[in-house]
Amino acid sequence: MASGGVELQGVEQMLANIRQKLNSGVHRVENQGLRAAGEIVAAAQREKVVRSNIDHVHIEDDIKVSNVRRDGYMGQRFILIGPGKKTGWRAHFLEYGTKKTPAQPFVYPAFHENKARLSQVIAITMRKGMG
Repeated sequence: MASGGVELQGVEQMLANIRQKLNSGVHRVENQGLRAAGEIVAAAQREKVVRSNIDHVHIEDDIKVSNVRRDGYMGQRFILIGPGKKTGWRAHFLEYGTKKTPAQPFVYPAFHENKARLSQVIAITMRKGMG
């Protein structure tokens, strides 16, 4: 999957409130919120990525959302969104360009254009989990 990280601000306070109300069920709700937001970004990446006319596995067909993972020490939850192993090695050529080809970014714009929507989806998913 594509490397790099993005963090949504303002979510920690909401998570603290949810943790207080749900106790052990909070992890399930957090996972659902992360996966829902991840699917939005993955769909936007699929829409933005340039598709060639060559007969091979295309990046668009290989964009995935990982399972929820935890950061080692702090245990912060995250997901990875982007091309899988089949096409990941080619994705950076599009995202950053090469000496002979201009950049045609799709990873960063997909997140940036949906940032407000992601916060809303996470909040809605969290509210559903609490209710």
